[in-house]
Amino acid sequence: MLWKTTLLGPLLLASFAIGQNASQHEFNAKRTLSIGYVLFPGFEPLDVYGPLEILYSMSASYKMSLALISFETGPVHARVPPFRLDPSGPIQDHGYLLGPATYATHTFQDAPALDIIIVPGGYGNVALEQQNNTEIEKFLQRRYDQADYVLSVCTGAQSLARAGLLKGKKATTNKSVWSYVTDPIHSLDDSIEWVPSARWVHDGKTWTSSGVSAGLDMMYAFLKFMYGTEKLDGTMNGIEYAPHQDPHWDPFAVVFSVPGADTSRPLADCVVPVGNHT
Repeated sequence: MLWKTTLLGPLLLASFAIGQNASQHEFNAKRTLSIGYVLFPGFEPLDVYGPLEILYSMSASYKMSLALISFETGPVHARVPPFRLDPSGPIQDHGYLLGPATYATHTFQDAPALDIIIVPGGYGNVALEQQNNTEIEKFLQRRYDQADYVLSVCTGAQSLARAGLLKGKKATTNKSVWSYVTDPIHSLDDSIEWVPSARWVHDGKTWTSSGVSAGLDMMYAFLKFMYGTEKLDGTMNGIEYAPHQDPHWDPFAVVFSVPGADTSRPLADCVVPVGNHT
């Protein structure tokens, strides 16, 4: 009877895991998910509106609420404030860029209770660092324990790192500015295990994604984790986006020569090869 015991153990464990996931999906489907989006001058638009498009569509099937949170209520522009790419270099003035604005509904002081907090990236967070503005980090520190999950897109991982939320965790970030974000001088933490070839990383209650459009891929994976695919796949078909579903492979880690990147796979997913990669 040993063979039955040997086979039955994994089957029971698998059934238990499926039951757990089903129960979690049912629980999430019955509650209202309170979502908070952090905004700052110079945020990357797609970091915000890519994942938000999926959330917007999914809110037709599941109860959600949304708070857009910044330093003060009112319009927050995506136009990047002046900053230096190098402390000794010239000031970068991107005032000629388009500056679409998103209306912040709450401040970091009066934001409602939040189940999910999402932090985008953008060169605006470099400007905030150079201004010694730590209000976002303080907000994340105050709210982290109360939130179920905290997600970052692109260089938003730097805000999580500087807040101490990635200490001893695995994480990833935008591959084109990898060396900047992962440098302990900027992240303020040398205990983070930065994963070079990851499209996104889930470690405990934190989710971090690679650059810009990777936020859509992470949001698909996150909502699959929260709700399952019954309504989600229909949503993705509705917005006509096929998400990248392998969290362990990001071709842009190779394109931008990230140290430790997996170079064994083809770069067919990259529309515009960069440098010597074809």
